[in-house]
Amino acid sequence: MRPRLLDIVRCPACHARLELHAMAEERRPIADPAQQARCVGGPAAYEREVREGFLRCTGCPLVFPVIAGVPRLIRNAYEEYQEFFFRHREALGGLAGTEATLTRLGTVDPAIFDRRSNESFGRQWQEYQYGDRTWFKDDLALRKGEFLASMDLPEDGLQGRLLLDAGCGNGKLTASVAAYGAEVVGMDLSRSVERAAENAAANAGTDAPFIHFVQGNVLEPPFAPETFDHIHTSGVLHHTPDTWRAFDSFRALGKPGAHVYVQLYRVREPWVGIPNQVIRAVTTRLPVEVTWKLCWHLVPLHSLAVRAVARLRREETPITGANRRERAVSLFDNYSPPYQYRYRPHEVEAKFKAAGLEAVRDVTFENEARHMVAFVGRKPLPAAASAALGQAA
Repeated sequence: MRPRLLDIVRCPACHARLELHAMAEERRPIADPAQQARCVGGPAAYEREVREGFLRCTGCPLVFPVIAGVPRLIRNAYEEYQEFFFRHREALGGLAGTEATLTRLGTVDPAIFDRRSNESFGRQWQEYQYGDRTWFKDDLALRKGEFLASMDLPEDGLQGRLLLDAGCGNGKLTASVAAYGAEVVGMDLSRSVERAAENAAANAGTDAPFIHFVQGNVLEPPFAPETFDHIHTSGVLHHTPDTWRAFDSFRALGKPGAHVYVQLYRVREPWVGIPNQVIRAVTTRLPVEVTWKLCWHLVPLHSLAVRAVARLRREETPITGANRRERAVSLFDNYSPPYQYRYRPHEVEAKFKAAGLEAVRDVTFENEARHMVAFVGRKPLPAAASAALGQAA
């Protein structure tokens, strides 16, 4: 974690600022003048990287660990990372008299936090490798090239901007868009952020100081409202307990004028959707590890089914080159998460417009239209700023 993040993050419970206490840190000098120019407030806040420490809320008794360079900004951090708190109990004041407080304040409403989802996605990204060909569109260059179009931004639209990628998963796309000159924050509920941060540090080169990862919940985000210039979430909100509550929470994080991108699962044909629901009624109730093993064994049968469906549609059989583990990860992504809501384009468009977003567009790409629906809109500017822009034009 770089100190620069202190300008961006807030306590997810009370939204107060956080104080950083470092226990282990490294310094990575930024020598390139062009990179120095990208540093908000100067290079110092980007060159220091805290590998282990904690963030103490200035408004309530909650404490959040920084582990493997990633702040764990979830309300139930004390429960999730008890080993960390025990190991550093002296530095944390012995936790005398505070353990009960941390436990009480860390209790999360099931309407905004689902343990199965957290465990499921953590297991999924544990299996996923950075170069995998798991899904139908794993060409990173393709996804990066499509990013600006999906966000409805010009080529220089991310230059010098602060971007949120909510539900970043493996962090591949998150890290790649920093090359557009953006400073990017990737957030995920699961511990996948650890590997996302490791991979960004190893592969992002000179863009690495401008890529941040946090563990957080989109239904209780660890950011102040109107923090980001643009916000993006792909394939995430439909896996939360309440898609549209998550949408409202996510949308609030964009500044006036921010472009808001959301991609959701699309309603499938009944002959695909109904069997899927029947299978999920069983697999989502099994222990996560049992579901993973089941998906592993179902890979050959699923591959046969994919070929049969392609023949019925008179289409070419999809060829991804994915191996068995990669295919099992894809199945697990479908059959393990407890929530999986699906929508039609007109439903998503109506929600965007009801939320007051402007310039709402369906930006679903042809190569994902069978499975997904994606929309982008723009948060309105205050009347005075909008009028000034109009006069300038």
